[in-house]
Order: sequence, then structure tokens, then C-alpha cells
Amino acid sequence: MTTNLTPKQEVDIITAYTVDLIPAIALAKQYGRTRQGIWKVLKRNGIEPSAHSRIASSCTACGAEIVRYRSRVRKHKHLFCNGECYYAFIEGSQQGAYTQNRHGQRVARAVVSQYFPITENQIVHHEDRNCLNNHPTNLKVFANHGDHIRYHRWSRDGVVVSPVWDGSIA
Repeated sequence: MTTNLTPKQEVDIITAYTVDLIPAIALAKQYGRTRQGIWKVLKRNGIEPSAHSRIASSCTACGAEIVRYRSRVRKHKHLFCNGECYYAFIEGSQQGAYTQNRHGQRVARAVVSQYFPITENQIVHHEDRNCLNNHPTNLKVFANHGDHIRYHRWSRDGVVVSPVWDGSIA
């Protein structure tokens, strides 16, 4: 048997849903209710919950008001009204630190091939993210693109994805 929610719990649910953008299913787990029970609390307090509701937000680059799905606002740190704002933000935040240079990547493959027999599927990674720095100690080789992406994403969480070849120990 479930007990009724206290007024404080209802306020906490409303705040979590509207301000913190926590999904109804997560709130249901937290408060030992069903998702429909959470939706009833929200409706009772004048909030129209929807799985596909859109909310107003602002563009990270120019500050213009944009309307996006709740899930997109929740999942993305930065939102942009168009491609121009996105590229302006990237240019401003990187301050010229990253230069994509396909020639540098071809050179890196040539450098690695002097130490390790590299195949077509393998990905060369520049540890300092500078494609022009092709010193062997700056290069790593991953078995495929998936391992390379996992290396970037999982290393933040402490999960180790080992390269096939690591120039720092060559």
C-alpha cells in the first residue's frame, strides 16, 4: 500500500520536473510511484506533462530564444539556433587550439608505419589533439573508429580503452 505524498514532496516533484528537467519515469522510481501517478500530481498542479513537450530555451552563442524538446535540453550542455551560431561558438571556444588537417593525419600514418604495421581500418590518434604534431610519442593507434571514440568518452569515467600501439612506449 502506498501512502499519499506530502505537500513538500509534491513541490519537490514539480521543481524536479520543471526546473531540473528530470523525466517522469525517474521521478516515479525516486518516489515509489508509477509514471502515471507522477503525471497526475503534475496535472493537479497545473503542469501539462507530455513525453514530447517542448520548452523555451536560449541559444548558447547569440542568446536568442529557441524552443526545443525537454529531452534535448536535458541531454545537451549547449543549444544553438542554427549552424552559424554553432560554428561561431566552436571557433570562440577553441581559440585556434584544434586545427583539422587531413595532411597531418596522413603524415601521422606514415610516421606510425615506421614503427608498427598499420592497416587501413586502424585509427591514428594525436594525444595532444594537434594534427600537426606527428612525433611518435604523441601518437596512438586504435583498432577501429569505435575504440577511438570509446577512448575519448570512457576515459572521462576512468574506463581504460587500450590502443593497439602506443608511441609513448615505443
